[in-house]
Amino acid sequence: YMSNSTALQHIGQNIRDLRKYRGLTQQELAEKSGIRTATVSDIEKGLANFEINTIIRIATALNCALDISFTPLD
Repeated sequence: YMSNSTALQHIGQNIRDLRKYRGLTQQELAEKSGIRTATVSDIEKGLANFEINTIIRIATALNCALDISFTPLD
């Protein structure tokens, strides 16, 4: 079982890793995705609930495919 906060932290870490891989600051990612720098920071820390549209905008800014899968845990 993955808690909501664990899932948010996992997503945030992936975004942070991809942002750094692309050589972008949080501010640059925010500008490219059209969201606030504080929101990027909160997402990366796993502190923010977000809409799927926000993640799509971030993925687009990072030039990444968005891969969401659901796997049964039982």
